[in-house]
Amino acid sequence: MADNLPQDQFDQRHEKVIHQDTRSLDLTHYVMAERCMLVEYATIKEEIESEPSSETLTYILEGGFRGFHKYSVEDLIKEYKDKEELFYSLYDCDGLPYDVYDEDPLVALEEDENGEVEHA
Repeated sequence: MADNLPQDQFDQRHEKVIHQDTRSLDLTHYVMAERCMLVEYATIKEEIESEPSSETLTYILEGGFRGFHKYSVEDLIKEYKDKEELFYSLYDCDGLPYDVYDEDPLVALEEDENGEVEHA
């Protein structure tokens, strides 16, 4: 199993922007981890509904998965990039299994009448 734990625990700060997604939204470690969790949950849910078992869930349980929130910045960005297309596909068709994190910039977009995120 890859050692994807951050050396610097400050990598996981809520407010520090570490990546800009394909829609030019600034993402923190926490928001990216939450988005990855949404995709994994949706994948597991779909597998359980359509197959006798979930390969994703089995993989997570067998490998001692520690969670996206504990990933290093570099590993989380890589993981997020792998999941971003599916995340937005699920988001755009209201297919996410639960609401995005309150601090996700998508929430601000939804609330803004002009469809633009206000930058501080």
